[in-house]
Amino acid sequence: MAGMKSKGVLYPLLGVDFGSQSIKAVAISGKSKDFKITAVAEVPTPKGAIVDYQINDIEKVTTAVKTLVKHVSGGPRFVATSVSGSSVISKIIQADANFKDSELSTFVEQEAEQLIPFPLDEISLDYEILGPNLVDATKSDVLLSGAKTESVESRQAVFEGVGRTVKVVDIGIHALARAVKATIPGFEEAYNEKPVALVDVGAVTLTFGVMYHGEVIYQRLQSFGGDTLTQNLCQATGMAYEDAEKAKVTNRMPGDAKNEIINPFMIQLAQNIKRNVQLFSSSSSHRDVSAVVLTGGGCLVEGFVDQMSSLLRMDVKCPDIFKKFPNLKSDTNQMGCKYMTALGLALRSFEECPI
Repeated sequence: MAGMKSKGVLYPLLGVDFGSQSIKAVAISGKSKDFKITAVAEVPTPKGAIVDYQINDIEKVTTAVKTLVKHVSGGPRFVATSVSGSSVISKIIQADANFKDSELSTFVEQEAEQLIPFPLDEISLDYEILGPNLVDATKSDVLLSGAKTESVESRQAVFEGVGRTVKVVDIGIHALARAVKATIPGFEEAYNEKPVALVDVGAVTLTFGVMYHGEVIYQRLQSFGGDTLTQNLCQATGMAYEDAEKAKVTNRMPGDAKNEIINPFMIQLAQNIKRNVQLFSSSSSHRDVSAVVLTGGGCLVEGFVDQMSSLLRMDVKCPDIFKKFPNLKSDTNQMGCKYMTALGLALRSFEECPI
């Protein structure tokens, strides 16, 4: 992917997260352990312009991003963004700890040919040495990431159209993990030795991942999200979609909505999370996860955390950046959990690109 280091310089980066329903941006300042969020912004995604995380209409998305960057005027001119979806792969592989750079590069490409179900000439590859393997000291754990070059280039084209330069193209789930570690006090001390589930509830997609020793070791996508709740609200009340979505995010749904609409959605979400945990456990040496971290626009329903804790019967967290930075909150922008991926991208400002 696109690197961010040039002659030892770290660039201030605007984090921009492309979603099917909205495009979000976060600007930060300060240092990695003491950062401040200086601005957040969100604009609607043009209808049909982004499907399965792929930009289908660069012109419409560029117009939307022009509006987005106006809301963070004075923010960084360099950008960190991400790719997600079915065209992205991220795996931890083991390589000989004594490999030279050229040997490791060749090894990674050979592994990629086996792991990535697309021709390599259509893929942008990147890798990062995570450190010694915990079981075999002669091996190093290496994070291999790949995405269709078309996905990377379409994002670059959008920002070129608004006079910004992309310095980093990350994997969405890894950006989310970075934000989780940075926003939940004592997270790494409490959970470093335990697997933790990351669940990002988007409009139409649920992204499930597992962190262990600070790294994402498992990820899976499925078609389920907050749009299900909005559609159910439309059917039950006869409300127009836009009105139902507004009622949902402002917690102004009809009085009987909790029992008839919200509770069934919560139960369905909990079932999906449990199923994903089972799939993870069956494919790894871990029997369970120690906690669930919920993020995304689908988490905006009032009482969400308490109800999910009860349904899942485990520790559930939902980090909200507005609790630490309440000045960013507004009448139309009440919950900060939907900005987590964009924040994780902005936090790349404090990291050197390993390649």
